[in-house]
This record gives sequence, structure tokens and C-alpha cells, in this order.
Amino acid sequence: MLLYYSSSEELRQIDGLDVRDFTSSWRDGLAFNALIHAIRPDLIDLRRVTRMDIRERLENAFTVAEQQLGVPRLIDAE
Repeated sequence: MLLYYSSSEELRQIDGLDVRDFTSSWRDGLAFNALIHAIRPDLIDLRRVTRMDIRERLENAFTVAEQQLGVPRLIDAE
């Protein structure tokens, strides 16, 4: 279900986002941020996120998910 939604037309409109699996598609952090943006667009500025480096993208997504959505951080950006 998550993989299907993550590869949906709505999220495919984001430049550089191509979710095909649960490993390499998520490594650069863009998919995590896009998923949060799809749920709560007010929390993620995708234009800003696309200019971040990989570590910043991951940190941004995990911090927003934890602080704003109550999703416990289970992995680190490293």
C-alpha cells in the first residue's frame, strides 16, 4: 500500500522522485519529504527540500515526522 501510494501520480509530479522499491528509492530523502508533504503540505516546502543535500533532506523529514506528526524516529540520516 505504501509503495503504491508513494509511486502515485500525485507524487510522481515531483522532480527527481521515482519510488520503485523500499530501499534505493528512499535513500536521498526526497520520498520521505514528499510523503509528509502529501499528508500535510503545510509542513514541507518541496522547493526548499529539493535544494538540500541528502543528509539535510533525511534530517528534515525525520525531524518533521517526529515533532509535528508524532512519528518516532527509528533511523538516522547517517
